[in-house]
Amino acid sequence: MVFKIFLGARYQELAPEMTQAKEFNFEKADVWVDVTDKKVILVTDNGKADVNFNDYDELLNVIIRVGRELVFRDVLDAMIRAINDFTYYMRHPYLEMSNDKISYLIDEIEKTKERLFKSNFKLMIKIGQLPPKDIDYFINSNPEVKKDVENAIKKYRELCWESYEDDDPNYCDKVIPVIDVMVYVVPEEKTIMTIITVDQVGEVYRVTQKYDNAYDFLKAVDEYSNKFVNFW
Repeated sequence: MVFKIFLGARYQELAPEMTQAKEFNFEKADVWVDVTDKKVILVTDNGKADVNFNDYDELLNVIIRVGRELVFRDVLDAMIRAINDFTYYMRHPYLEMSNDKISYLIDEIEKTKERLFKSNFKLMIKIGQLPPKDIDYFINSNPEVKKDVENAIKKYRELCWESYEDDDPNYCDKVIPVIDVMVYVVPEEKTIMTIITVDQVGEVYRVTQKYDNAYDFLKAVDEYSNKFVNFW
């Protein structure tokens, strides 16, 4: 049972438990989890490294720490880029935005950075989405899900009529919105969430499955990753 959990993790984002892999002197690595052998597999730009763990709790905790570091650094990098862009605008007064407004936005980003440093956010990872050919079966196999999706389609068509300007009198009554079935995991809570969204309407149904221990959770993530289309 092996599945990919992170893509393009940077050298400095590894958890301390994986220091033995740092001797590869790599820049980025795809992170795979081998549930059967209790190990993380790093496929790097300078070779492949296996990092073994004594138990499943330890393996799950490492996944959480690496994931939190990835999210933290990505969000922080995005905020720093935004501050740099706004600072550039302040130095070019011919651009159409007042310095007062730019200063306010920079201050808000700085405040958000501080909250991020102090926060104890929970990690939520997208595992994949159900292939389009399987979505109808997934919806129709659960009457409650089917009912909520049908109501969302009606809402979508109502929104369509609010903005439709062409001559076809039946157009919005025939359109079918894009429906996605996504699966997410929250490692700290050992939960897997399957969420159905409808274009222009948003989330219409959610199924949450909680697991009692790290092994059952990781095994379930592996099974889901094989059923759903990965994002990479």
